[in-house]
Amino acid sequence: MRRRRQNGSEPPSVNLTPLLDVVLQLITFFMILIHFGSKLEGSTRSIRLPVTPAALPGSDLTLDRLAVAVNAQGLLMTGDTIIPAEQTDAWWRDQAALRREGSRLLAGPAADLPTIVVLRGDKNAPYGAVRTTLARAQKEGFAHFSLVVLRSVPQ
Repeated sequence: MRRRRQNGSEPPSVNLTPLLDVVLQLITFFMILIHFGSKLEGSTRSIRLPVTPAALPGSDLTLDRLAVAVNAQGLLMTGDTIIPAEQTDAWWRDQAALRREGSRLLAGPAADLPTIVVLRGDKNAPYGAVRTTLARAQKEGFAHFSLVVLRSVPQ
């Protein structure tokens, strides 16, 4: 059998399979190493969340969110700022006023705000403190809440 020579009219073909294999392995490697969600909304190191197997991420992706936390002593926190117990009613009132003004609601005290309050309660926080926080927010017109827990203990 005689081999035919290729003339210069056809470009040589390059086998890209090994290159693609390496690229896909690198993508898989980096996806395994990256921990998505290491900085969650409203998260602080001082709040240790309770663990429950039924914890699933919320499906509501509302733009207006208010992230708060209740620490182990039962005090309200925003970011790393602790709000004294005697000022929490005024703080909720100010937050409601800001959101009503921002969304231009013609609201009285009974109007529901579209804001979702994301509450992260420390697992050692008294239940009464978490419930009081929710009640104060509801009194000012907040009606949508998301309580944050962990699905499993982080490694």
